[in-house]
Amino acid sequence: MRNLRILNKGLLQPESRTYPDLPIVTAAFDVITDSVTVVLGCGDSEIVEVQQYVKDGTIRLLASFPVKSGDTLTSFAHFSDLTELIFVFESGDIITANYADNINGNDIDLTIVEVVGSIDVGILCSAWSPDEETLALLTKERNVVLLSRTFDPIAEIKQDSEDLEMTTQVSLGWGKKETQFRGTGARKSEARQRLALKHAGLNIDSDTAVLHDPTVKEMEYGIMTEHDHRDSASISWRGDCKYFGVNDVDISPKEDHTRRRVVRVYTRDGKLVSSSEPIDGLEGDNLSWKPQGANLACTQRVKEADPDDGSIHEHLNVVFLEKNGLRHGEFDTRIPEGQVINQIVWSSGSEALALRYNDRVQIWTTKNYHWYLKQEIFPADSHVQSSVSFVKFHPEKPFRLMVGTQTGVTIIDMDYCLTNGPTAAPYDIGMMLVADGTTCMMTPLAKAHVPPPISFREVEVGEPIIDMAASQSNENIAIVTNENLYIAHVSFAGKVVSSIEIVSHVSKDLFCIKGQPRQICFSGNDKVCVVCDTFAPSSCQLSEFDISSLEEPKLMTTTPTSISVVCLKSDSRFKNFSYETVDGSVYLGEGPKFIGKFPHFCSNYEVCELVKDGESNYVCFGITTNGKLFIGQRLLCSGATSILLSDKYLLYTTAQHELKFMHLENNDSLLDDTKPFELPVDIQSFDQQQENNNSVYGSEQEQMQYQQQNQVYDERARMIERGSWLISAIPSQSSVTLQAPRGNIETIFPRIMVLSEVRSAIKKRKYRKAFTICRTHRISLDILHDYDSELFFKNVEHFVNELGSVEYLDLFLSCLSEENVSETKYKQTSAEDAEAKSKVNTELGSELASLSIDDRQSSCKNGSALKGPEKVRTICDSVAKVLARPKYRAKYIQSIITACACQNPPKSKEALQLISAIENESEKERCVQHLCFLLDVNKLYDTALSIYDIPLALVLAQQSQKDPKEYLPFLQDLYKQEPNRKKFMVDTYLKKFDKALEWLIEDQKVKSSDSLDKEISEYILDHMLYKHALKLYRYDSKRFDNVLESYANYLHSSEKYSEAALAFDKLGNYEYALDDYISADSWKEALSIAVRPEFKDRLEDISEQLVENLKNIHKYSAAAYIENKYLGDLKEALRLYCKDCDFEEAILMCFDHGSNSEEEAEKLLKQIVDPALGEQFGIIAELLAECSSQSKAQLKRLRELRQKKQLNPFAFYNGNAENAENADNVSIAPTESTLRSSIFTRYTGKSSSTAKTGSSRRTAKNRRREERKRARGKKGTIYEEEYLIRSTGRLVDRLNLTVSDAEKLVEGLVRRGMMEQAHKIQADFIELQEFIENHMKEIYTMSDKDRERIDDRGIVYMIPEIPAPSMKKFTSREILEY
Repeated sequence: MRNLRILNKGLLQPESRTYPDLPIVTAAFDVITDSVTVVLGCGDSEIVEVQQYVKDGTIRLLASFPVKSGDTLTSFAHFSDLTELIFVFESGDIITANYADNINGNDIDLTIVEVVGSIDVGILCSAWSPDEETLALLTKERNVVLLSRTFDPIAEIKQDSEDLEMTTQVSLGWGKKETQFRGTGARKSEARQRLALKHAGLNIDSDTAVLHDPTVKEMEYGIMTEHDHRDSASISWRGDCKYFGVNDVDISPKEDHTRRRVVRVYTRDGKLVSSSEPIDGLEGDNLSWKPQGANLACTQRVKEADPDDGSIHEHLNVVFLEKNGLRHGEFDTRIPEGQVINQIVWSSGSEALALRYNDRVQIWTTKNYHWYLKQEIFPADSHVQSSVSFVKFHPEKPFRLMVGTQTGVTIIDMDYCLTNGPTAAPYDIGMMLVADGTTCMMTPLAKAHVPPPISFREVEVGEPIIDMAASQSNENIAIVTNENLYIAHVSFAGKVVSSIEIVSHVSKDLFCIKGQPRQICFSGNDKVCVVCDTFAPSSCQLSEFDISSLEEPKLMTTTPTSISVVCLKSDSRFKNFSYETVDGSVYLGEGPKFIGKFPHFCSNYEVCELVKDGESNYVCFGITTNGKLFIGQRLLCSGATSILLSDKYLLYTTAQHELKFMHLENNDSLLDDTKPFELPVDIQSFDQQQENNNSVYGSEQEQMQYQQQNQVYDERARMIERGSWLISAIPSQSSVTLQAPRGNIETIFPRIMVLSEVRSAIKKRKYRKAFTICRTHRISLDILHDYDSELFFKNVEHFVNELGSVEYLDLFLSCLSEENVSETKYKQTSAEDAEAKSKVNTELGSELASLSIDDRQSSCKNGSALKGPEKVRTICDSVAKVLARPKYRAKYIQSIITACACQNPPKSKEALQLISAIENESEKERCVQHLCFLLDVNKLYDTALSIYDIPLALVLAQQSQKDPKEYLPFLQDLYKQEPNRKKFMVDTYLKKFDKALEWLIEDQKVKSSDSLDKEISEYILDHMLYKHALKLYRYDSKRFDNVLESYANYLHSSEKYSEAALAFDKLGNYEYALDDYISADSWKEALSIAVRPEFKDRLEDISEQLVENLKNIHKYSAAAYIENKYLGDLKEALRLYCKDCDFEEAILMCFDHGSNSEEEAEKLLKQIVDPALGEQFGIIAELLAECSSQSKAQLKRLRELRQKKQLNPFAFYNGNAENAENADNVSIAPTESTLRSSIFTRYTGKSSSTAKTGSSRRTAKNRRREERKRARGKKGTIYEEEYLIRSTGRLVDRLNLTVSDAEKLVEGLVRRGMMEQAHKIQADFIELQEFIENHMKEIYTMSDKDRERIDDRGIVYMIPEIPAPSMKKFTSREILEY
């Protein structure tokens, strides 16, 4: 759908300096110096002169030397890096000219000319490889010679007719006919085919005549035409320089000496790869290998008989050959008979094919296997009547080429362009114009999606088209050729689009006498502007026509420009025309008016008019050939591939295969250079970042929740097919059309355009239109409420009337989600006009009386929509409230049921009660079926039972997959029961045992019996309903105690001894209560029962048992109390107190014991308390020393780790033996390149490709292995630092547990006069705590780089930060601070 437009033409007319009137022989682009080198001379002049044209206008004379008379130049190369010129002549001489001493071209005598070699037999053709390293020659003896850049021989291959026998082609035939299995009935089938062909008019005289498939071409023998001659040959290299082809005539050594043109393919080393199959009419020295493909292009002249009169007609085709010599497609050049193609050249990007004729050059491109003639170029000096002698493409710029004659070299710049109509309503019909030779192909995409190369309408103008344009109304079309300006008309009025008719034409001589037309555009419907080349230095002219009368176009003005115009096009609304000059300046319309300038020349640009505060402002958008997208002087992005303007958006595609949008309305950054652009999110970059942030330790569900919480929705960006570019936008249909690289077109409906239409309809309360759009484009229907919830609740009844359909209402209600889609996936990105929106809401509110909205709806004021289950409930209740009115109820009873069923949790009971009230049985059955579609029928069956509606439950059971044998006996049994018993049976079936127990007890109140009491007791025991039974019997003490006793036995069996003991204690069962208290280690409660008279004989045994239990759970103080009071063992009690560090209690007991004197007390202190103090001192002192040495050693190791990693991470993990084997899961690559391969990739355990694909799945085994590595903290691994930090935390926790015992120990030591020991414990404890506190920040400060890990998929993630622990302060004693 794209055309090829000529941007600029330049003419070089060299004048020879060493010999008068030397003709131009050839020329070449020099990529390094960005210059053009021209060779003049040869022929009768016997002089060769070389001139170099530099970009700044300087002309350098590089060389001039004599050659043999009549000698022809077969190839020329300019190696500017070696300051060397290479000439290969037909006589066989290879001459070099080194101008190192004449670099500025001031003295040609300083240029060293040398004949570096000669081939005596002469040279037919030659060609340098694209990398300029190998020269291929074909001698007149038909030998292929390969030379290096230094002219050393590489290979010499003699072409032989036996080469034609060598083939690598594979035949896919079925063998001989006699050996084929044809099956029964084959002869009868063939006879029927013959009879059918005979009736169709084919002359089949005999039954033995061979049937020939007309779609299969007959055998060819390589017959040459009269236009071909033996001495023509050519050589062409493939773009990667691995192969080259030779097109030459082969003469058979047999008696007939038949001639055949053959294309041979050789490797770079001279090995023959293939020879082409015989092709009749293959002619000339035309051969060109597609640089980025596998096809060789050459020409074939075909003669065919006219089926009507039998006359012979010939046409010239371009045929394509594969590397294996087989034909691979062709196309007709459509030229008159007798003409010859002199040269075929591919562009460097393999997108364009140039065909050189005697007087012109044609440029062809292909899409969808169809070849389009896009331009027919005449040289700028064509008025001199000089034939075109050569054409060459620039090696790096695909659409820059030179066309050379004997008098001048024309430099032409081209680029792709779209010839389309307006993209703003009401004229946005997607008008597309495509040029194909003399045919203008028109397709309005809004009316017909006609796939290329077909078109909706066509018109012939009789000569190749240069450029085309459509008017604002799309009904007028202007076509410019090399000779005429044509005005065509097409009518879109009515249902049928008329054909295109040429209304008038204007000769070029009227408006462009000395130049050539180049581009054309419309201004409105009745003005046409044409830009023409005058070939004066840096200038051209603009010609404006008035076509108000289509039959008589009038030339209004012809304005010369001071600087060359490269692009001419209409503005975005087709109100005026604009043009861009070669320096990047953009001008508008008459005057002209300067509206902006790009930093670099943009081959494609758009102009948009923006109105702000009543003033028109024009903004320019341009894209360069290397993909930089500019808005005026500012760069928007790099890597853009195409742009397009619609009425509201700038659309552009990127090299990352994304389609992005930028708002044009209310976008201050377009007019204010100080404000940054609001760019859409990069979809691929965000997806990659999300993948990197997934934690390796989380489950799949946790990762999914993480992705949902961190998902970013941007309506301004979406993915497209790889390599697609923009063709057209139709805002009225919310569509965008793209074309894929292979040529097919695709129409998409971007969310931003669709949502814009939906929002506009909601603002106007056109809910049915908005609903239809959402339904068509699969937009969540929540947006009908979420976009403006206040407006929705004010217009619920209007909403119902707008939809006007039960099915539509059901669809809306059933698709509601808890998410507020207007804040998430459909978040609006444009700047809203708050005043306008408020004004609309106010007007709408005054038009309709507001509905009574409850408290939940009042939370939606000021545009804040509800979220979560509350949102769905509020909407459903609001709609159901309106539908419950008498005038709606009968029609929308199904929608009311839907509103109940779609809430969370669903109001199943209300829905079933509503259905139960329906009297019409058919209506009831239909509603039941609808409800079963919305909800689980099995749950509905249970719900119907829960409301004790047995008939409705039967209807629901019949709708389910249940076996009637399952539910019919149960339901029949329910019919026979009394009300309470029926409810009991239903609740038991539904496993509502608490409620079932209530119905049993209710029945017990009505008719009490022993059997019923027993049934209740068994029911309580079977279903463990103790608590509920206690609640029900709280006023019946006898039954309450019976239930409590059963409950106590159950608690005892469940080993809940403390609860069971309390229950037995309340019931007065002290025997069981005592046992359970002892089992629960409740020693005080147990002793309170044990001191009772009936248990006095067991008191000592109970006390000993309690002491043993308390010792096992380290409650030494409680055990000491029992030893002293109930067992009378004072010394054991003192030991237990000291063991619990309760030295105050031990000292008190020594003096407080009634039988102890002061001497005995001191004796006890020395025998028991003092040794215990010494023992505890040793334990805590050892602990403090161990913790102190550990903390210092770990801090030292931490510092060493971090310093080594900072200085040389690679050497740290790879340079020493200690760490080389232990390095495990190390990631020290920069964050921005975590998925790129680097020298550290080996630590990930995967290659970069495997890491990207994530082919290895995480398993529980991998996670457990990872946890073991982290817990081990192996030295030299990535886990060591984390292990050291966590070890410090464990050390702090250990100290916190010791603080209380240490404080008690210090007090005991002081009281017993052990001041040195007390001082040491206090000083060591405080010193250790201060050391840890002073280095806490250093220890727990972990850089982001150190927190990086790599999961088993090769993806980098970060472990969470390790929180610093809090430390319990040691209370110091002032008397020890000395």
